[in-house]
Amino acid sequence: MDLLTESGFTILFKSNIHQKFAVMDQSIVWYGSINLLSYGSAQESLMRIESSHIANELLKSIENS
Repeated sequence: MDLLTESGFTILFKSNIHQKFAVMDQSIVWYGSINLLSYGSAQESLMRIESSHIANELLKSIENS
């Protein structure tokens, strides 16, 4: 996580939320069941969506929680 923040990424952790997503450049969303900052052998899913509208809605959803 230090490397990400040193590279200019913002990482938000929220309690009581099970959403897992990453937003890049305000328009690319990685969304799914995978734990983005961990390793594991369980089968997980992740999808890439290019949409500034979806990115903004997801960011708003965590700001309001």
